[in-house]
Amino acid sequence: MDIVIVVLEGLILVGIACIFLFRKYLLSYSSEKAKNLATKEDIGEITNSIEGVKLDYAHKLEATKAELSSQINTHGFRYEKEFEVLEMLADSLVDLRNAALNLRPVFEFVDKSKSKDEIKIEKLVEFDKARRDLFFIREKKRPFYPDSIYQAVLKIDELARSESVEYEYRDPYDGGRDSDYWKKAEENQSSIIEATNLAMDEIRERVSKWEALSR
Repeated sequence: MDIVIVVLEGLILVGIACIFLFRKYLLSYSSEKAKNLATKEDIGEITNSIEGVKLDYAHKLEATKAELSSQINTHGFRYEKEFEVLEMLADSLVDLRNAALNLRPVFEFVDKSKSKDEIKIEKLVEFDKARRDLFFIREKKRPFYPDSIYQAVLKIDELARSESVEYEYRDPYDGGRDSDYWKKAEENQSSIIEATNLAMDEIRERVSKWEALSR
């Protein structure tokens, strides 16, 4: 009888131990499952956040592309219009330079059928036309090109105008000052050529900047 009781007590203890172990396992399993569930929820939240950031980035990227495209189109239009102005300025600068240099050239072929006064008038008419053409382009288009170019063009006009006045009102044979007359002519011509080259450099630099921007 005592043996039976001992056996029963042993079975009860074993049963209690089994129940305890099962409960521990159940709690552990529930905890791991909760962890797994939390991990999945965290991963889902992170994934959603990443997707949201990617979507927001994509929208911003498209907006930036659209803005850049608009700016490129705008710059392209502005470059095209300004290039036309600069091209006209360059053409007119060359015409004025040539007309000014032609007033008192070192060597020239003279039409013997024309008098000195007729030749002078023809040269001055050609000069005035070149100067007037440059004036209209320079002033009418002034808002559409840099002031540095405007000032460079203005300098050429001043030098050319000074040369035309000396040519019109000075006589190389007046008072035996022939050498001084031609020396002054050469100085004026050198100044006009130098100023024209500087203006052309300003125009070339401006065009280069636009080309670099459009690449």
